[in-house]
Amino acid sequence: NSAGAPGAESAAEHPGNAKSGATSDTSGADANPQGGPKVLVIYYSYSGNTKIVAERLREKTGGDIYAVETERAYPEAYRDVTAEAKRELETRDLPALKGAPPDLAPYNLILVGGPVWWYTVPAPLMKFLEQTDFMGKRVAAFCTHGGGPGDYLDDFKTQAKNAVVLSGITLWGAQAGNRKTGSILDDWLTKLERE
Repeated sequence: NSAGAPGAESAAEHPGNAKSGATSDTSGADANPQGGPKVLVIYYSYSGNTKIVAERLREKTGGDIYAVETERAYPEAYRDVTAEAKRELETRDLPALKGAPPDLAPYNLILVGGPVWWYTVPAPLMKFLEQTDFMGKRVAAFCTHGGGPGDYLDDFKTQAKNAVVLSGITLWGAQAGNRKTGSILDDWLTKLERE
């Protein structure tokens, strides 16, 4: 795998495993059992690594979660999906998304994540960012990768309209579920509390 190709974050996390239909659970927006900020975790995941991280963040923050999903599934074959992702990024012909975007009003911290595709934010998440006004909310990016984050965090910062962008974090996709990643996420969340 080349470092920036979709799915380079591991053999399993290549663009396209996102199932059709956006899913969300924002039922807890009115309260956070940890007593901290009201948190919303927004993510796009093709093969599942970013989803694992997003679910861990939801657990750690007591926040809500929203999955960005495309109307049309990506191809299953690695070469086909990487070619499609590259075409989308080069032409800015971004995929249509399923479902309505979440209401950001109840939240004061929004964590947004996705896999690194071609050294940047994946096309489905770019589309979400294109359609979203963060209205001065505190926003932090996280990404999963298998060969380095490329320009993901810088590109995210320029694409997150009207966001107060906090420190982001990059994680090896293949290690999404391990104990070390859990402590890395704890440290990141502690850092975000101080920003």
